[in-house]
Amino acid sequence: MYYNSILQKPIEYLKLNSKKIYLFNKELNIYTYKDLILYYPNGYIYAKLKNISELGQNDNNFIQVVGKIIDLKELKIKKNNNIKKVLIALLVDKTGSIELIWFKKINFFKNLEKNVLILVFGKKVFFKNKIQIIHPVIQKFNIKKKIYSIYPTYSLSKNLRKNGIDNFFIINLLKIIVKKLENNSKEINHFIFHKYTNDKKLITKKNALIQIHFPESLNNLIKARYSLKFEKLFLIKLFSKKIIKGKPFLKIGKKFNSFYKNHLPFNLTEDQKNVFREIRNDLKKPIQMNRLLQGEVGSGKTIIAMLAMLLALDNGFQSCIMAPTEILAIQHYNYFTKMLYKINIKIALLTKSTSFCDKNNIHNLLIKGKISFLIGTHSLIQDKVKFKNLGLAIIDEQQKFGVEQREKIYKNNFPHVLIMTATPIPRTLAKVFYKNLSISIIKHKPIGKIPIKTIHFWNEYRYKAFEIIENEILKGRQIYIVYPIVNTEKRNYKNLINGYEEVVKRFKFLKRDQIGLLHGKMNNKEKEIQMNKFLNKKTKIIVTTTIIEVGINVVNVSVILIENANVFGLSQLHQLRGRVGRGKHVSFCILLSERSINPLGLSRINKMCNTNNGLEIAKEDLKLRGGGNLIGNEQSGKKYLFTNIFKHNELIKEVFLTVDRFIKKNPNFIKNNYFHKN
Repeated sequence: MYYNSILQKPIEYLKLNSKKIYLFNKELNIYTYKDLILYYPNGYIYAKLKNISELGQNDNNFIQVVGKIIDLKELKIKKNNNIKKVLIALLVDKTGSIELIWFKKINFFKNLEKNVLILVFGKKVFFKNKIQIIHPVIQKFNIKKKIYSIYPTYSLSKNLRKNGIDNFFIINLLKIIVKKLENNSKEINHFIFHKYTNDKKLITKKNALIQIHFPESLNNLIKARYSLKFEKLFLIKLFSKKIIKGKPFLKIGKKFNSFYKNHLPFNLTEDQKNVFREIRNDLKKPIQMNRLLQGEVGSGKTIIAMLAMLLALDNGFQSCIMAPTEILAIQHYNYFTKMLYKINIKIALLTKSTSFCDKNNIHNLLIKGKISFLIGTHSLIQDKVKFKNLGLAIIDEQQKFGVEQREKIYKNNFPHVLIMTATPIPRTLAKVFYKNLSISIIKHKPIGKIPIKTIHFWNEYRYKAFEIIENEILKGRQIYIVYPIVNTEKRNYKNLINGYEEVVKRFKFLKRDQIGLLHGKMNNKEKEIQMNKFLNKKTKIIVTTTIIEVGINVVNVSVILIENANVFGLSQLHQLRGRVGRGKHVSFCILLSERSINPLGLSRINKMCNTNNGLEIAKEDLKLRGGGNLIGNEQSGKKYLFTNIFKHNELIKEVFLTVDRFIKKNPNFIKNNYFHKN
């Protein structure tokens, strides 16, 4: 078969066996040469070519040496009543000798040729007065070929490595592709934006792709990274210019007016009114709304969502709310039912616990348009769930959903989208900065809400934390104590079970059944029993994991104590803190940690103690973690080519100017990308 481009070729042309092709497809989503060359390294190893005599004994760095194997022997070592084989090769050059050691795949290396020049790469160790390289990578030395000092490393699973797809296997495949690219001067010479920018740091796209995998120098690597980041940002910004047609909500009708005038049990704050005006203005337009509603716990985000859903209903559209946990979904359902029962709106709840019969009934009523508001969990994005006319999708606590999960509901008839959170994840906040997600902020809580006091204690002062807890219990309050893990032998964190016993022992004035235990390994029935006891004030303390991070609304809780607080991310700590401060009494968030925590963990704790502002927390989290892959499915900010909004502000400005120049020269771009998929 003929391919117009080298990069269109399937990876089968690299002479891979069927199993390796399957693994590339399934685990790495790599099908073509293009997919492989766009699989960027996640790091680099610097390994300078040296003579053996130049190798020091003190450093354990990666090295490269050229030499000949003059001796090869196999030893048998007895260890724990087992016999293990070890292969030892003696490598020499003109200046000295070094040992090469293999404990694995010995049969493969037994056939090494002696007295043939080879290039050896590996990490040098010093053992029993000898310099060794354990499990080195070797290849025949060709004086005509380039020897690189900077080696790329790739993110590869244990399963891939087990099946022979390791770092050097990837490198060797990429060398084949790069050689073909180097021999074809017309293949991917330029970025599409190269005519629209005067940035002197940019190199051609072909050079960038070659140098990102095989950098000839550190300077070339920097240029390659810069150029590919520029391209990524350019595409993100260009992508944000696309406009998706939406369904305009032009009127305010009977349902909205009836509820707002006769049944709203409180007056909206000025912040809530301003936020709703912003949402209302979006909903009037024939363009899909894509808006983030940020507000602290208790600031009144849910009532804004309800008003927006009533607007949708008055304009003939259905709405849904997707919550991350069943507890939160049930909480929303009960709240909506209580608030709206007088104006006769059909509301349904759909979770994994919904019976088979009820699910079928909901599916049938939904497609007929007889359910106006659907509230649920991940169950809402199942293929069987089909709306007659979905106009508004609300995602609550979006940090708990994966990217694909969120976008699955966005693509269901392309409804308007409202995301609600107290602390936006870095990826979402990054999208705000890149201008393809609008943001509305409820800055102030309703009158009467008291700020939460956040306190940090080193572990040796935990007795002070327990004194605060005891005082609050004596006032009639309830307590959360949160642990990062249920049980562990490998990591030195306080575990839940031991912690529970410690709490029982410390608070002897409470009966044992007044101290609850809740974690994700319990079945749904056990969880429900524990939560009901806590809701009904039968338990005073609940020892738990992050299962209570979202969806638990107990106004009587005045303290949340978080063990090993340094192991949590900033956004998660802020979400946990939001479990308290829901009543009108003073509340505490107590962070406990060992003194041995790293500087990053301590900086997160200090940030928590210094601010209650969720948006500030999210910005700091964005600085620390990055923003993830904005036009793909990666949510973590650890991807190698991510550009940090704060560190690369000048690059971002130049990219945005380039996009503007591009659109000015290509005025039909916006028109051609104004679309509505059905």
